[in-house]
Amino acid sequence: MSTEPRTATVNVFVTKPLEIDEPDWCAGHPSPLAQYKVDITHYGPEHVIEANGFQTLRAILSSSPFSQHQPGPVLYVEGGDLTGSYTPDEVEQLADALVQTAEQLRALGRQLADILAGGSQ
Repeated sequence: MSTEPRTATVNVFVTKPLEIDEPDWCAGHPSPLAQYKVDITHYGPEHVIEANGFQTLRAILSSSPFSQHQPGPVLYVEGGDLTGSYTPDEVEQLADALVQTAEQLRALGRQLADILAGGSQ
């Protein structure tokens, strides 16, 4: 057995602050720590779209400036609480809520188009 000290090379995460440009519409970051640059995402305010007592959608403007797939900005949309069984009257209420939701969603889409046209990040 050798009496020489042994060494090994080990890969480690090196963390350091990274100053990045932040768009005017950014409302914050869910986590102050990103393991990789591609994990950095800017989020705008969350819009919970409700109509006729239904939470139909949630929409959030987001941008991942170092992502190759969708650097953004884009409008992230997820479904609300529509799952269930409805009576005929409730179906009418839901349909009306979806029409109102479409109007609100189009308004958010126009805001996104304005941001993209203005060259914002």
